[in-house]
Amino acid sequence: MDAGGISVVRHLPIDPAIVNSMLLGLRRDTPGQATGWSLGRRGSAEVDVDFFRTGAPEPTWTATARLWDPEAVAVVRAVVDLTVTQPDGCELSIRPNLPLSPWWSARMPALLDLARAALDELAEELLWHATRDGLASHDLP
Repeated sequence: MDAGGISVVRHLPIDPAIVNSMLLGLRRDTPGQATGWSLGRRGSAEVDVDFFRTGAPEPTWTATARLWDPEAVAVVRAVVDLTVTQPDGCELSIRPNLPLSPWWSARMPALLDLARAALDELAEELLWHATRDGLASHDLP
């Protein structure tokens, strides 16, 4: 994960038709504007729950995120994308939105590990919201 365009990616078996409702559920159930996780020796992460629709031709929803080292000294500002990739699945990715600081550039394996852990936590939240009863299944045009 660096400013050269490398990102951490995870496939999610989520029907694209429910993405808007799923993201709305995440936003409604999150106190405040962001959800976050302490990821132990990896550091911590925070993702804004206000995803907005971007991307063409593939529908994409985007939010901002922050990743911190374990001592919470160095931060990486990042972008999270949820993109429709197939009729029954989406791709969740995280990438930095600014060039990396020299501190993080020297610790790329640690940053990749932190980004994977943050993406896994967010993926589990989204999968949980995707399985809730009463989710609208007619979101995409």
